[in-house]
Amino acid sequence: MMVAPTGSAVAFPAMPQIVQKHVSSSDVTPVQNRSIDAMREARRNQWRMHRGHGYYGRYRGSRHYRPGWRRHNGWWFPPAAFALGLALGAAPRYAEPPRRYRDLPRAHYRWCDRNYRTYRASDNTFIPRRGVRAECRSPYWP
Repeated sequence: MMVAPTGSAVAFPAMPQIVQKHVSSSDVTPVQNRSIDAMREARRNQWRMHRGHGYYGRYRGSRHYRPGWRRHNGWWFPPAAFALGLALGAAPRYAEPPRRYRDLPRAHYRWCDRNYRTYRASDNTFIPRRGVRAECRSPYWP
């Protein structure tokens, strides 16, 4: 080990020289992901241009009259497309189920109200310790 001379009384060892090994390009194998490349290529191949307008796939629409088709916003569409749009737009997304009410004895309501501070008689539920509403079942429950 070599010791470098310094002005002070303490001597420090000299830094060893670091030799870097050159890695040739043949030692490194590039990662290839052919599935992603294939997907990108397929997506790129689906894009087409026709008279200045781009479109995907085979359908590009038509500005010219076709028998049985109607004009909408500069394009021709089959009447079934309008009927389907009206049917889907007019249909309700969610129909709420009808409410069910039970005729429970008054003693049941009194018992639940006395035993649970969070009791709600309209739907016969209370909030237990876990925080999710639960149905009240009293000794007077039918």
